Amino acid sequence: MPVDPKEFWEAKLLGWEQGRYGSPDRPPGFLEWIANRSSASLRFRVSITPELLQPFLSNKHVVELGCGSGIIAEKFLEYGASSYLGIDIAGSAIEKARSRHGNDTRMQFKVGDVADLPPLSADLVGSLGLFDWLTDDEIAAVFHKSGKADFLHAIAERRPGLQQWLHRSYVQLAYGYRTDRYRPRYFTCDHIKSLADIRRPIHVYRSWRLSFGALISSLPIGPTI
Repeated sequence: MPVDPKEFWEAKLLGWEQGRYGSPDRPPGFLEWIANRSSASLRFRVSITPELLQPFLSNKHVVELGCGSGIIAEKFLEYGASSYLGIDIAGSAIEKARSRHGNDTRMQFKVGDVADLPPLSADLVGSLGLFDWLTDDEIAAVFHKSGKADFLHAIAERRPGLQQWLHRSYVQLAYGYRTDRYRPRYFTCDHIKSLADIRRPIHVYRSWRLSFGALISSLPIGPTI
């Protein structure tokens, strides 16, 4: 039976956030314990993204797709953005984000699906890991709906090596055997560039601390591709 993405993330997202970025509310199963212990690259991604964007945030309107519970929302405003809109498919995550940041009128959080995105009124559109779960058509639609806004999107880059093999194995054992084709994808940066279909230079940031992750952006955060 096909997986409903909204049901999948409603059930998983807050627990995954707590395990990857905080302390789990309850002892996780063995596979999740391993994944949580191996999530240093995700924690680095969350910390480095606002740092890389800081020089470009002054007075900017930021939209984050797949924002979860708004873990990095505050940093965008601290570093100069004038407003922030977070959109996520999981209503439970949006509810938590609103309770976490509800006193700051510069922030908004909305439940939304990539398939139903309106044209985005933003100076910067970002996502951390969302693309890993989208089809090519959905990724192309994100770029189209972003218009002329700058962007930064984190992807899992397709690379040979032990870390990616372990990740693929974890996905299969933890939930992939139940979710058929609904599982994270791995990309080349050139493939993302082709889906963006823009004439601007595209830059990529890589670090050993990101493991096989990469940050791909219209802003000069690294070498061009």
